[in-house]
Amino acid sequence: MTQLILWLAVITSALTGLVHYRYHNESKAQIISAITLTIHAYALALLFLDKDGFDFLTIGMLIALIGNAMLWLSNRTKDISLLLCVSFPLAAILILLNLLEPWSLVQLHSDSVGTSAHILIAAVAYSLFTAACGIGILLFLQEYQLKHHKLKQLLRVPPLQVLEQLMFEFIWSAFLLLTLTIITGVYFLDDMFAQKMAHKTFFTIISWFVFASLLAGRKWAGWRGQIAVKLTLFGFAMLMLGYFGTRIILQFVF
Repeated sequence: MTQLILWLAVITSALTGLVHYRYHNESKAQIISAITLTIHAYALALLFLDKDGFDFLTIGMLIALIGNAMLWLSNRTKDISLLLCVSFPLAAILILLNLLEPWSLVQLHSDSVGTSAHILIAAVAYSLFTAACGIGILLFLQEYQLKHHKLKQLLRVPPLQVLEQLMFEFIWSAFLLLTLTIITGVYFLDDMFAQKMAHKTFFTIISWFVFASLLAGRKWAGWRGQIAVKLTLFGFAMLMLGYFGTRIILQFVF
């Protein structure tokens, strides 16, 4: 049953990307996206039950689900369907990896409610940062085309001001959750600064300072445009390197 639902989630996620490319944010595309997200969520729930826990790939699948859900909600009022054309197929790849299980992964399940809450909060924060990063890429491309006077090739996206506002809304929400992630990590995790986790903590803290600087610069110095996008991408890269890079190292090296 789980395998069948996972395959269904792979197929629907891939096709939903094409639907958004063809129908943008029309009601039919929104409805199909909602169905796809429901299937994705159901597949993830079955996967958690089958594995009696989670590994870094299932966490990746959770991040993709939350990120797509946030973008889908935003797409109801702002046409960011071009981003959904990419994010849904990427989710399909993550679901496929969970389905095929190409590696023997270490389970990260914990009986501690605090530790589980820490992991869930972190997953939501990463999802929101992923969405902000995607919007930042669209913002970067649109500004590039405007500066080079390629008006006929402008992307099908909202105005620059709308995109920038949406990006910072995601960043603010994600930053607050990242702060809570660090606090809960210090409180609930015994090995947060241990040798095998030190590099994850290091990159996470770097990311926190990058986004704190960006938000402070936005408020006090009016940072926007290219500098905001570059700092967003850099902070996101540090965060992903800290999480997925750490998991890969722990999985295949140690």
